[in-house]
Amino acid sequence: MNNINQYLFNDDQVTDFIINGYHIVEPSLSTQFHDGIYSKLNSLPTNPGDKINIAVPELDQVFEHPSLRGPLESLLGNDFSMGKHRHCHKNHPGTRSQIWHQDNLNIPTLIDGHSKVPDHIKSVLVMYYPQEVKSNMGPTALIPGSHLFRSAPDRNASQGNFRDQKIATLKAGSLLILHYDIWHAGTANTSKKIRYMVKYLFEREKESEQPTWNHNPSNKSHILERLEKDEAATIQRSLVHKRNFLRTKMWNNIAGKESLEYKYHDKWAGAWPEPKI
Repeated sequence: MNNINQYLFNDDQVTDFIINGYHIVEPSLSTQFHDGIYSKLNSLPTNPGDKINIAVPELDQVFEHPSLRGPLESLLGNDFSMGKHRHCHKNHPGTRSQIWHQDNLNIPTLIDGHSKVPDHIKSVLVMYYPQEVKSNMGPTALIPGSHLFRSAPDRNASQGNFRDQKIATLKAGSLLILHYDIWHAGTANTSKKIRYMVKYLFEREKESEQPTWNHNPSNKSHILERLEKDEAATIQRSLVHKRNFLRTKMWNNIAGKESLEYKYHDKWAGAWPEPKI
């Protein structure tokens, strides 16, 4: 098995996750391997719930592969753990789209002790897709950057109502890592094939004293500039400072001693905007 170090994030990849709230891991095992898992899932008479890895033990090879453990160690620290909850989603042809949701459902504190944290990375969801996911097969939709805000999503909105949403069309065997607070939804499956997704929860066990990814201390100015200027989904201008503060605080919470200094910039001062006629 390959060394985990080659799969650790660099500074820009960590910054990407802080800004957007998700990361896609490309398949590392063969298409035949993932086809085998798909067939096993298809043969299950019932949903085994948290025991899905017992019913399909080959899943352990997916979730223990260094191509996933490297990103998880980068985001959650050296001693991260796999949560007890896991679930297989079976999206039949004809399944309608979900409403937008966050998996914590705005519960102040989860059973496992983790609360909603828009300025840290304490928990991530990992979604595994054994088959290719095309745009008509019910791919997962998500709103980049939405993990940073406490407001609940509009539960009456369909997945097609948000500007800047991303639709995760993926190769067979791909893994989608999501910040636990990101808004996401399953879309409608209008194809003729069942779409499976197996979801696991991974959790931080302790605070990091230093970066657990491939960090270069000389990148601080570059990272600060990205955290301030890079866009995810469009937000109202009055929230930009809050967003940038939360981004920087999230970096600091996972980087330990390699923290950044957030500086407030008054972007409102200056010439009045020209009237639009």
